[in-house]
Amino acid sequence: MVKKFWHDFWILLIVTLVIIGVFSGQGMLIGLSVMSLLVVCTAWLWNKVSLENLDYIRVIPQKRVFIGDTVPFRIELHNKKPIPVPRIDIVDDIPDCLNLVGPDIKPSATFDAVSMTHSTSVSAYQKTSWDYSLKPNKRGFHRLGSVNILGGDIFGLFQSKKTSPTRDYILVYPQVINLPDLGMPESRPLGDKITGLNIYQDVFWNRGIRTYEKGDPLNTIDWKYTAKKSQLMVKTFESTNKNDVILAVSVETSAKVWEGYSAINLERVITAAASIASNCSLEGFSLGLFSNGTPVLSDLPMKIPASQSEDQLRLILETLATLGPIASGSISENLNTWYKSFPLGSTVVLVTSFFTQDLLDSLRNIEKFGCKVVLVNVSDELCDITEEEFIKYEIGAHFSRMESAGEFVPV
Repeated sequence: MVKKFWHDFWILLIVTLVIIGVFSGQGMLIGLSVMSLLVVCTAWLWNKVSLENLDYIRVIPQKRVFIGDTVPFRIELHNKKPIPVPRIDIVDDIPDCLNLVGPDIKPSATFDAVSMTHSTSVSAYQKTSWDYSLKPNKRGFHRLGSVNILGGDIFGLFQSKKTSPTRDYILVYPQVINLPDLGMPESRPLGDKITGLNIYQDVFWNRGIRTYEKGDPLNTIDWKYTAKKSQLMVKTFESTNKNDVILAVSVETSAKVWEGYSAINLERVITAAASIASNCSLEGFSLGLFSNGTPVLSDLPMKIPASQSEDQLRLILETLATLGPIASGSISENLNTWYKSFPLGSTVVLVTSFFTQDLLDSLRNIEKFGCKVVLVNVSDELCDITEEEFIKYEIGAHFSRMESAGEFVPV
């Protein structure tokens, strides 16, 4: 405020001297005041173009990383005009969970952020740069935000400001841990059934029509051909080897929304799900994802059909990275709505920290539908489900051990 007052005062004084000089006929006063006015006009024009064609670029070679990875990070400033900029002040806020390492880092007024501050000058068509590194410690989609750039003229009379909007981001995948560390066997963690030869008739692959034989299911009768041939005709289907795994991820950590949520249990759920997904991908299973979470990014689905695509694991890890604590209804309600769309004969792996009777009923319905169920409980409290038909893993104690040893830090 004080700086602006003196700035306006000197400009008004120079204009006043020009007017006094003209009316008083004092040549020296006129000359000095005109020269001063010329300096002010030059400074004003210089300030106007100081931030034009000035590019601030973040060079991020890796925008998708895992927790603990060290990523090089460079800032480049390009002056693409023939006019130098004598002074530039830059303030760039970076989320502090990315663990920025480098020069000129200061606390930020923005919550959970640090500021990169640079004061420099650039000549005509000059490029300058600063090197940093990032070592993220928190999963999620982290936007880097806008950059505030201050510039001015060579005399320091004027100052201009530009906010440079960017779409830069860092996507941090959840931590992936070996299954033995989680208390799950690395060999056949989903039981014997999924690793054996499981032959099913896939109703989506119609092979042809044949005459009805005793024992054929009535729902395979093709009534159109039966009427045409005047005898019972049934559809035949291709036999397929079912090795589909549907990873069901529950973000519920409490009975009621207003009770809040357990950040530790949520991170345990996400880490366990990511570790199981990685193991299933390595084993060559056809992997899908189902969750009652809500997407942070609109283009990341909460329901991913089973696939053996090369990009499947990446898509699932990206979705898990952005899962938050807000649920779109209970996991039991979501499963009741969608389980009939799961591939027949697939294995549904439910990763959760919170069990209810409704959830147990939903899992029974999934078993009756023709899918196998594997329960993975990450909570320190053991679940009281004693159903023998369910494979169950209690891995809360293993997470507690890793947390005590610093091998897992739920941020």
